[in-house]
Amino acid sequence: SCSHKFQYRTEQQHIKAAVATTHYITMFYTAAITKQSKNQPIGIGLEDTDYGIAISSINPEGPLSQTSLKPGLKLLIINNIEVSGLSPKEVGKILNNVGDKLVLSAVDIVPDITFQVNTSRKSKRDNRQTNERVVATMKRDTNDATPTIFNEAGVPSNTFSRIYKLIESELLPAAMALRSHETTYNREMQSYTSKQMIKGGLVGFGTESNHEKKVFQMVAQGAQLQRNVDLKATQVKDQINAMLAKYNIMATVALESRRLAKYSSKQKQSNTALDVVGIQFHAIPF
Repeated sequence: SCSHKFQYRTEQQHIKAAVATTHYITMFYTAAITKQSKNQPIGIGLEDTDYGIAISSINPEGPLSQTSLKPGLKLLIINNIEVSGLSPKEVGKILNNVGDKLVLSAVDIVPDITFQVNTSRKSKRDNRQTNERVVATMKRDTNDATPTIFNEAGVPSNTFSRIYKLIESELLPAAMALRSHETTYNREMQSYTSKQMIKGGLVGFGTESNHEKKVFQMVAQGAQLQRNVDLKATQVKDQINAMLAKYNIMATVALESRRLAKYSSKQKQSNTALDVVGIQFHAIPF
């Protein structure tokens, strides 16, 4: 019988996983076992993935073999202890220190092909000016991004490559254009506010008029760029679903939440924005 088997994989720390999209119900799996002794191996393999701690194997001769747990699930809870944010080594310590009774809970992993758009800031030596640059990167390399359900459904590698390139060439640039615009807009607003404060609150007709005109144009264009992202996401999703229809896999838009700053002291709570960060995939039940 095999003991706890842990596999490690390096991942970039600045990448954030996308949150679950709508129109999908997560399945929960719970297994309760009683070990014959404290040192009895339970026969579970774990690996660190972009989605958290995942079950990589279940020993067919171990006590978990007759439960609903299976490879590919994301491990969430061990005896009421949340483990989704822990490392494989930390989870291993918990498994080794539990008593005879063990309850594990896991959920399905929602595979995706996602990207990250970040704004990097670098101050000059005199600290009087900060250079900002928008960087867009795919979350995983094309050689390390094939969802497991693609392999299980028999999706050809060239079909996956077309899907990956479609997201990278069509959806990512639209999201990057929107973030670049938002970054420029924030700089313009900071510049406008600073100049008004220097004037001591006095209205300078020419300066204020030019700034207001620029701000209004940027707000209008920002709305259009957001619409571009939404339209591109829908277009890319529809094209991918057409490619995957015969494999019983459904594509949905992957979203990531971002908390917005409060715009007024009278505002009860801050709002949350949902950014398009790629595409998620779901197996369609027969």
